[in-house]
Parts: sequence; C-alpha cells; structure tokens
Amino acid sequence: MRRRSKKDFEALLNEEPSIVAHSIQSGDRSTASAIVKGARFRMSLLGAARNPRLAEKEGTIVGSSRINSSVRVLFDGRKSPISLHRGYIEQVSSEAE
Repeated sequence: MRRRSKKDFEALLNEEPSIVAHSIQSGDRSTASAIVKGARFRMSLLGAARNPRLAEKEGTIVGSSRINSSVRVLFDGRKSPISLHRGYIEQVSSEAE
C-alpha cells in the first residue's frame, strides 16, 4: 500500500468541493457521477418509494454528511437541512429551469 505524501493531501485540499455518488445498482465506481454542493436535486424513484412524503419535493444540496453514503440537503421552503442517502436523490439538469 502506498503512503500518501504531503503533496497528495495539498492537492485534495485545493480541489473544488464536490460529493461523489456511486451507482447503487452496479456498485461500480467507474460510473460515479459528481454531485456538486449548491446543485439542485429532486427525489429519485428509490427515494420516492422509501419516503413518499418527500416524493415530489425538490431542493439544494448544501454539503456532505458525517455518514459517507449521505448528503445534506435543504428542501425548498424549509429552514433546516436533513441528511439523505445519495441513492435517494438525483441532480436536476439546469436546462429544465
């Protein structure tokens, strides 16, 4: 196993903050899509099935969670963010706005 150098850590700190969501179905990290802080999202089909009260809601991604598989999101009209599993949300394209 290779040890990380100080340069590796500095490079990580200088990168633009983003959160990476991995495909749930395949578990393959090569199909990962970046979920960027500040991006708009809506509930995915899985998220709607697991949380029917949130099925039609949209909001903004406000950061990462303490749990690696979750992100902090702020739904429209709400004052405080909540943590949701990355598989429960999907990013909304900017073209739809």
